[in-house]
Amino acid sequence: MFGYERTDDRLTLIGDDVRWLSNGVGGGYERSDAAHNLTVPEGFDRTDLTDYVAERLGERPAGPTLLTGVSQSHARCARAGTVEAVVTAGVSNPATLSVPGSSTIDAPNRPDGGFEPGTVNVFVGTTRTLPDSGLAELLATAVEAKTATLLETVGCTGTTSDAVAVGCVPDGDPAPFAGSATPVGNAARVCVRDALCAALDSRYGGSPPDPVTTAEGAETTGAATVFRP
Repeated sequence: MFGYERTDDRLTLIGDDVRWLSNGVGGGYERSDAAHNLTVPEGFDRTDLTDYVAERLGERPAGPTLLTGVSQSHARCARAGTVEAVVTAGVSNPATLSVPGSSTIDAPNRPDGGFEPGTVNVFVGTTRTLPDSGLAELLATAVEAKTATLLETVGCTGTTSDAVAVGCVPDGDPAPFAGSATPVGNAARVCVRDALCAALDSRYGGSPPDPVTTAEGAETTGAATVFRP
């Protein structure tokens, strides 16, 4: 589905008038011929992210843009059926969520204060054409697959800076839904799982860390008031 341009600090996905939904810089729905995964330098503290992205892209076409501390040399792709996924993965800033009554996950902490690039960025594209609601469902499906894979492999639900972008072509075979029981959703789950596992393997050499004991992140705390409607 995509063409690719890659350097160590930029991966550009090239498509023709792809309809995107993302929670990256700018976020929301948009149509573009490109999407970007940008590696930021150590100590990055810019908050004017729209300006930063414009500076980094220069004359390249704008589009959904995700930021990470992980080198793009660790990006991995997976393709199944009409779906393609691209993932970079680092878990130095994990997010954990314990469930009352279950075994407790220790709060993540990193005593040495060292820098290890974090963030899990996921791009998913399909050659099927989805409505806006279908793109939103595809984003939810991708996040679910990412979370399930991370729980199984490294024991966290994600990191504090994860981002996802999902896209579809404007003139493909229509598909109204993209949940886990649909062909698009099933393929997305397989692609996200396999690309994420490969990206973790590349980043950590086959031995991913135990982020809840070696990293600094966030443990969800507190409790909500539960009531019957």
